[in-house]
Order: sequence, then C-alpha cells, then structure tokens
Amino acid sequence: MKKYALVRFDPKISARRNFIITSLLFAALCFTGCASLGFVTYYDPTTYKNLTDTKPEVLALYDTFSGDSVSQAKIEAVRLKLSQAYEYEKGKGDKNKETYEQIKKIQDMFERHVQERLTGGKWNETHTSNKKQNIADAFDIAIQTERLKNKNE
Repeated sequence: MKKYALVRFDPKISARRNFIITSLLFAALCFTGCASLGFVTYYDPTTYKNLTDTKPEVLALYDTFSGDSVSQAKIEAVRLKLSQAYEYEKGKGDKNKETYEQIKKIQDMFERHVQERLTGGKWNETHTSNKKQNIADAFDIAIQTERLKNKNE
C-alpha cells in the first residue's frame, strides 16, 4: 500500500499567491485600458476612404458650376456623404476632434460655395479653379491628418 503525502494548506502562501494574481490581472487591465484610451485615435481606413472618395465627387460637381444649370440631386448626394463622414468621425469621440472639425470645415466651405453658385450665377473658369483648389486643400488637410495616424508609415 502506498503512502500519500498530505499537502498542507498554508493560508499565508495562498493569500500571497492571490495578491500576486490579482495584481497582475489589474495591471493587465490597466495597460489594455490605457492603450485603448490613447491620446491620438488610430488610423481608420474607412475615414481615409470616405475622404478620398468624396473629394473627386466634390471637384466634379464644381466643374458643373460653370454651366447654366446646377444638379440639385448631385448637391444633395455630396451633402449626404459629407454628413455621413462627419457623423462617423464625431461618433468616435473627442479624441477624434481634429478630424471631425476638419470635416465640418469642409461642409461649411461646401455650403458657402453652393450658396454662392445658386445666388450668384455660373462661375467662370478662374473662379471655378480657385474654389476647387480651396476645397481640395481642405480635403487634403483632412486626408493627411488621417494618414499621419497610420503607424505603419
């Protein structure tokens, strides 16, 4: 018959082990929490795509502003895309403030340009070129801001 050694329960060792395990779990939770609450938001390919897809649509719409008629449907489509991009960015929270504020500036500029075209009549070639450059620069700032978040670069 074999003799089995009894394992004695030592409350001091158990308490120390529980303290260490609890401390390690707490530290792990803190580190993962801090990583997700960083100071700068992460690069978001959806944001980048929204901006790079909308920019040429706006520029193509501006090309039509030198004609006699203006497509309300195209204006509304661009407004919708800009609004969706803004809401998407704003939904990420205050850490993404720079990006959604830039999109808000683009929206405001777009609205000013549309109002100017609707009330002032068709644009000449120079005016169209200037307005396209202004809005393109605003988009480029937003695109660059998002691209800089990409840690792979």
